[in-house]
Amino acid sequence: MVFDSLELLSAGLLFAASISAWFLSAPSRAGVRLYLRFAAVLFSALALSVPLQLSLAAVLFLLPLASAALMIAAFARFTAPLPVFAASLALVLALGSGFAAMLWGHEMLALLPVLIAGLAVVGVALRGIALVAAMSGAALLAAGLVMLEPNALSAVLLFAAAALVGLAKTKPGLRENQLLRSSTNAMRGQARLA
Repeated sequence: MVFDSLELLSAGLLFAASISAWFLSAPSRAGVRLYLRFAAVLFSALALSVPLQLSLAAVLFLLPLASAALMIAAFARFTAPLPVFAASLALVLALGSGFAAMLWGHEMLALLPVLIAGLAVVGVALRGIALVAAMSGAALLAAGLVMLEPNALSAVLLFAAAALVGLAKTKPGLRENQLLRSSTNAMRGQARLA
């Protein structure tokens, strides 16, 4: 087994970014936190596939699904949360395209959901005036485009880490702040009555 030190370093950084995103997403609402943590688990699995030398198949399978999870989290944070059917459909389509890309070796099948998710993250982040989240969407786009290049796994891993941490670290949007304030005020009112 031959290991590329740059790929191992990139995998380590992606794994550390996944752990960081898990903890950074803690103050977020459940609709945002669950999808960010789901993406963090998928990206940590991608990082662990590098030392096992399964990364070529894992990128095709995991990157579209993690991108869809990041897209759903961005919608929940900066606009209205996607309806359950739409979120489920996005995840199922990303899973199917990633599975088909892995089985048949056609990278374009895995690229399409990543590009759609990246553009959607950029769009909703700009609508919510969150520049760091918009750059996370651009990093997601870059991860998808670099995925097509041979021997560029370390770049894919680093772009994925940037996308994950950027969305997890983004401060809550205006809508999320209003919801957090209203729920906090409701809890304070209940505490005063007790």
